[in-house]
Amino acid sequence: MPAMKAKRGPEAEQLSVFEELAPLPEPIHEPAPDTMRQIVSLRMPDALLERVEEVARGRGVSPSSLMRALIAAGLDRSYAAVTPDELAAELAALRRGIDEIASRLRAGE
Repeated sequence: MPAMKAKRGPEAEQLSVFEELAPLPEPIHEPAPDTMRQIVSLRMPDALLERVEEVARGRGVSPSSLMRALIAAGLDRSYAAVTPDELAAELAALRRGIDEIASRLRAGE
């Protein structure tokens, strides 16, 4: 039986929709920001671990994820990173707040 040749259809028209788009540059490979590179063992009291687990369940996250977020937040807001002028301003604002509450209590509000 002789081999059949496929019939070629008419040449398709090429769309020029993408001609004006410039090619994208090759992406630079960077590790994802949540790449975990180190396991850290942490000892904590049972009561604290129970609190962590309870809060994590309430937020729908893992205890590890919660601890990472809390550590990062603590480091970001650490008083070790605050300048003396910023600390003085925060203490002054706190003192004004306390004075305002005391005045309201004295006035019977």
